[in-house]
Amino acid sequence: MRVALERLTKRFGTVTAVQELDLEVRSGEFVALLGPSGCGKTTTLLMIAGIYRPTTGTIVFGDRRVDHLHPKERGIGMVFQSYALYPHMTVSENIAFPLELQRAVTRPDREARVREAAAKVQVDELLDRRPAQLSGGQQQRVALARALVKRPDILLLDEPLSNLDARLRHDMRGEIKRLQKEVGITSIFVTHDQLEALSMADRVAVMRDGRLQAYATPDELYAHPVNRFVAGFIGSPPMNFIPADLAARNGDLVARAQDIELPLPPAQRPRGNAAGATVGVRPEHIAIVAPGEGQAAGEVYVVEPVGREQIVDVQVGGRVLRVVAPPGYGGKIGDRIGLRFAPERLHLFDPQSGDRLA
Repeated sequence: MRVALERLTKRFGTVTAVQELDLEVRSGEFVALLGPSGCGKTTTLLMIAGIYRPTTGTIVFGDRRVDHLHPKERGIGMVFQSYALYPHMTVSENIAFPLELQRAVTRPDREARVREAAAKVQVDELLDRRPAQLSGGQQQRVALARALVKRPDILLLDEPLSNLDARLRHDMRGEIKRLQKEVGITSIFVTHDQLEALSMADRVAVMRDGRLQAYATPDELYAHPVNRFVAGFIGSPPMNFIPADLAARNGDLVARAQDIELPLPPAQRPRGNAAGATVGVRPEHIAIVAPGEGQAAGEVYVVEPVGREQIVDVQVGGRVLRVVAPPGYGGKIGDRIGLRFAPERLHLFDPQSGDRLA
């Protein structure tokens, strides 16, 4: 089922939570709404669900406008952050609850659909237990089964993994992605965790202050961020930003900052005649080399081993740059080193607007 949001706006008094949002989710697509707290992603999801009415704008499911319909008339299934399971009911009764309101569903059909939904999320052996007897991951699966038992056209998920520990979150990311592809249901997923969004979604809508900043595949967001906010929000460790002047040198364009001079290949040069730019470079696109080599020299400020790699903070002049080093790197605090930047991986942003220049 296709979902289209057209100039969708939601105001709470004088506060605008979502501002003229245009977004289209293709049938069967898994889309994440990503952004920091207060960016409007949950408000958008609740408008799609019918829990909030938009101030202006329209919501279309397929070819049908639905923004005037009640939630039960929209054909949606929803999974909440808190799971919202009834503690006095068994797993089977919790899953079946949405069907209790549908008089057209007979008892044998209801029992069959409960078993079908439970099997999809692998809780069919837990049907007689109560929520207090389940782990967090099992409760999450029950909440998913309850949303799927209605056989909805659209599945909405509001930060469903935030209450799980790190290992279980990793496992459930894969399970939800696999389930969504198997069922083929259009799904919209709200999260503030970029790893969840990038690893699970077909496309990601990045929001900030109620406005859409970017809408693209995870690879496109990472490789070609449209502005400085998206560049800094996507990627871990986050991108380094260096204010620089742009100048010609022997027919080439270079970005000059204190103690750093970076030649810009043709594909990275800005349109127009910009005299300055904010240079963005990801930590994994800077290599540590011997002192005197590379485009900059600095001093190791701190080393953070994180297993498969090491995060090295390097003080260059008056700023600290983060660099990803291989596990065998043996540098120590205070060591003098050189830095080599990958020129084809540089990003240029307008210093005032933050928009991408190249």
